[in-house]
Amino acid sequence: MGRKEKVISTLFGGQALLKGVISKHLSFILFIFLLLIIYISLHNAVEKTLLENYRMEKDLQNLHAEYTRKAADLMQLSERQQIEKQLEARGSLLKAPANPPKWIKSGKEPGK
Repeated sequence: MGRKEKVISTLFGGQALLKGVISKHLSFILFIFLLLIIYISLHNAVEKTLLENYRMEKDLQNLHAEYTRKAADLMQLSERQQIEKQLEARGSLLKAPANPPKWIKSGKEPGK
C-alpha cells in the first residue's frame, strides 16, 4: 500500500479515532462547527432583515404615491365650484353667498 492509500484507509477505516489523532483535536473541530453554525444563522438573519427592509421601502413608496394622488384629488375638490357641484349632487340646500365677504376697517391702525 502506498502512503496516500494508508492515510485514506486510516481516516475512513476508523483507525484515526482509535489512535487518538482526531480525538485530540475533537474539541477544536466542534468549536469550528459551532462557529460555522453561528455564522450561517447570522447570515440568514441579516438576509431576512434586508429583505423585510426592501419590502417596507416598496410599501413606503406605494403609500407616498397614494398620498400624493389623494392630496391632488383634495386640492381639486377644494376649489369652490367643485364643492358646489358636490353639494348639489348630494341634494344639499346650501348655496354660495350672493354678496362676497367684505373687510371691515376700523379707524385705528394696528400696532399704534
